[in-house]
Amino acid sequence: MAKRKQNKAIDWKGIRSDYEAGVMTVREIARWYGISDTAIHKKAKAEEWKRKEKPQSPFEEARSQRAVAPPQVEIVQPASVKPEALTDRARALSGRLMDELETVTTHVGELEDMIVQEEGDPRRRQALLKAISLGERSKTLKDIATTMKTLNEASAPQGVKQQRQAAAESAASAGGRFAPRTGPRLVSSNN
Repeated sequence: MAKRKQNKAIDWKGIRSDYEAGVMTVREIARWYGISDTAIHKKAKAEEWKRKEKPQSPFEEARSQRAVAPPQVEIVQPASVKPEALTDRARALSGRLMDELETVTTHVGELEDMIVQEEGDPRRRQALLKAISLGERSKTLKDIATTMKTLNEASAPQGVKQQRQAAAESAASAGGRFAPRTGPRLVSSNN
């Protein structure tokens, strides 16, 4: 047999003040007071509660600025891209990522304090704190190191066998003594 909910008094005054403050989401308020978010929405609509705009945190400001001005992206045709150029670009990108990781690691305490003070949404706060945690920074460093290893292996000098093959191909294409023989020429003389 299912248990019935106990009828307890709902603190609508507290719910209204939290709703109008705009700090917590409606779902968080509902969870806090133990009622459904639908009930809060209905009551707010019926009594015409006005919700304050939540002040933007520095993270949200940065996100909105990125959304307003999308970066100009140059589209490169795959046929015109040389592998050496891609390797150089990937190395430069890895270097920038290492700089960002170093900055986050250097200022991790300040970032944690800022996140705790500025972020009102508990789930978002947890996600941001996880993003700058030691485990995530270690994983990022490992990924960058793996990428750099792969790039270095891809651009490593060829082995002796490959160098000899390349030299033979270039000598053959240049003509001369090692060029493949051509077919016989037909000579016709009309003298």
